[in-house]
Amino acid sequence: MKTLITIITSIMLLAGMVHTAEAKKFGSGGFGKSFSTTPYKKSSPQDASGSKQTTSPAASNGRRGLMGGMLGGLLAGGLFAYLLGSGAFEGIQFMDILLLAALAFIIFKLLRRKAPGQAQQRQAWAGGDPGHDSSQQDFTSASGGSADQSVPMNFPPGFDGEAFAQGAEQHFREVQEAWNKGDLSVIAEYVAPELYAALARQRQSMMVPPQTEVLDLSAEIVRGDYDDQHAQISILFRGRVKDELEKSEDGIFDIWHLERDLSKEDAPWLIVGIEAE
Repeated sequence: MKTLITIITSIMLLAGMVHTAEAKKFGSGGFGKSFSTTPYKKSSPQDASGSKQTTSPAASNGRRGLMGGMLGGLLAGGLFAYLLGSGAFEGIQFMDILLLAALAFIIFKLLRRKAPGQAQQRQAWAGGDPGHDSSQQDFTSASGGSADQSVPMNFPPGFDGEAFAQGAEQHFREVQEAWNKGDLSVIAEYVAPELYAALARQRQSMMVPPQTEVLDLSAEIVRGDYDDQHAQISILFRGRVKDELEKSEDGIFDIWHLERDLSKEDAPWLIVGIEAE
C-alpha cells in the first residue's frame, strides 16, 4: 500500500510539472483586456530571412501534447506492469480501489489534455479573467483579417512611437528575466494590479522555475488611442525564445495592451492585457 501511494504521489507531482511547463514564457495563455489591432501577418523576424530554426507555437504545442500523451501512456503501462508483477493486487482492499480510480482519473486527464489554442485563450479571457471587458473586440486573426477595420492609431501629443517600441523590447526581456527568477516585485511594476494577481498565481503554481532566454525580438505598435483621462497602446512582439531546460526554441507572437493614466503626472504605462500562446 505504501508503495502504491508513493507511486501515485509521484505521478501527481509529474502531472503538475507537465502543466507548469506550458507557462514558461511570461503571460502564457493570455490575460486581461483585449482590443482590435491593425492587421498583421503571424511570422517572426527570422521567418522573413528563411531561418529554419524558428518553431511555430502550434508545432511546439503539438509536441507538448504528444509528449504528455506518451508520458501518460508510459506511466500507465509501467505502473500496472509493476503492480501485476509485485502482487500489489493480492488481498486488494476498498481503499486500494479508490486509489486506483484516482490514478486512472489522473492518467485520463493527462491523455486528453490539449495545448491551449487561440479559441481557448479568448474563452479564458471572457470567462472572468481580471480586467476583461466583454464589450471590447477580439484580437486580429492570424490570417490578417480584422474584426474592426477602423482600428485607432491616435497618440498623445509628444508621443515618440519609435522610442516607445525600442524601449518595449528591453522591457520584454526584463520582464521575462523576472519571470524566470520568480521576482514578482518586478512584475508588479509593469502590470495593472488586477492583472498582477492572476500572473502571480500562475507563477507561484509553477513547480519548476522556467529558464527561458529571449534570442531575438522586434516590437511594433498596432493600436493607439487616448482621451482626456487615459492613453492606450497595443504593441506586437515577434521573435524567438529558447527553453534551456528542454533545449528547444519557440516563436514569440505576443501582444501587450498598455494603459496610462493621463490625469496623473508621470504616471507609468501599465500592461492591462496580454495575448500570448
